[in-house]
Amino acid sequence: MNQTRSPRRSRMQGVYYGWYMLAGASVMNALGGTIVWQGFAVFFIPVAESLGIAYWQTSLAFALARAENGVLGPITGWALDKFGYIPLILSGTLITGFGYILLSRQDTYIAFLLVYVCVVSIGSSTSFMQATTAALNTWFIRYRGLVMSINSAAFRLGGAIVIPLLSVGVINLGWQTTSVIVGIILVVAIAPVSFLFRRSPESMGLKPDGGISYTHMRRRIRERTADTNKTSQAVTADTSQSDASSEGDFTTKQALKTPSFWILVTATTLRISVHGTIFLHFIPILVSRGEAQQTAANLVGAISLAAVPVIIFTGYISDRVGRPLMLTFLYSASAVSLLLITLVEGTWPIFLAMLLFVGSEAGSSLNWAIIGDLFGRARYATIRGMMAPIYNAALIVAPVAAGYTFDRLGTYQPVLITGTILMFTAAGVFLILQPAVKRSRRA
Repeated sequence: MNQTRSPRRSRMQGVYYGWYMLAGASVMNALGGTIVWQGFAVFFIPVAESLGIAYWQTSLAFALARAENGVLGPITGWALDKFGYIPLILSGTLITGFGYILLSRQDTYIAFLLVYVCVVSIGSSTSFMQATTAALNTWFIRYRGLVMSINSAAFRLGGAIVIPLLSVGVINLGWQTTSVIVGIILVVAIAPVSFLFRRSPESMGLKPDGGISYTHMRRRIRERTADTNKTSQAVTADTSQSDASSEGDFTTKQALKTPSFWILVTATTLRISVHGTIFLHFIPILVSRGEAQQTAANLVGAISLAAVPVIIFTGYISDRVGRPLMLTFLYSASAVSLLLITLVEGTWPIFLAMLLFVGSEAGSSLNWAIIGDLFGRARYATIRGMMAPIYNAALIVAPVAAGYTFDRLGTYQPVLITGTILMFTAAGVFLILQPAVKRSRRA
């Protein structure tokens, strides 16, 4: 009787620790993640003007940072799985914060490039979205889509607030002073949040999604009834393996041998190449269409705000209807958005067209949740890291090509049309994604 009731009492007596980690991840991404990944768009035009460089050169800083993340991705993923989350998230956030402070003192393009790529980018590669999604994937299975979506929604909610505020700071204080403020916030307010993270539910005697793990409960019972120190140590060592195997976890090598991995990489690369390029250039795109920079920043913030309920709703639904079909619908809507932006004129028509691009925002968290669906929890960070060189290669080329196109033609129309085609293609590739199957040893 007592054995069967223990997990239930555990769930009722306290909140599952995974939800605290979700809260910590949401705070990190709402502030830190937003600053690093969306904030560059606010700095884009002021940096180009103050350093006297072309748009393609400004885009190059972002592209080189993605190239670096591509190289470091497999190493970062392996390190997260090997050493846990606190060391990498804490050190990465501190490095990023000090990088922004150092960035403010650079007055040449080469110096700016070196600091952004070699300090800011290296720090951010081990923290924020990549690390937090890996942690949440470890702690949740049944609620994976919802949890990933809440984390992503926090990131977009942060964008709705932080992006307009960053723009106010850049316009009134200058990008250098704003960069110092950003660095201080990251070091003082965001870095300490890393101490909330724990390696796995099994490390705390819990199961994914909540409750006491069977192996942990069995160990406690044996400790109380007999002197079984050797036995309990063996059971403890077996805990993570026995719980992880119940989900059919893949090793990294097994994942790389499946067609599902390469189909997912292809679809992800197509989606990220468009998403990353558009969001980097969103404010310049709107400014080129006649909007003031502050108005453009407000519109981007409004899009992030509109994305929040959509992200949470689609995450909840995806746990029930399946994520590939949901992603096909969301990325098709994003493709239509880019096409409409090329056709309409005026602030409100452009804003309404931009609303459909929320599909790409909502799909981002589901895209990362699918990795856990296909390959399990044990090697999530490493498997995602193995994808990084491929999709980051697209982020090296696409943003620079977009900036070069505008520098040469004075319009973003070809960029938007190309993005439409690529996003429709990504939607189609997700539609053919099938569950991963482990190859037999003979195969």
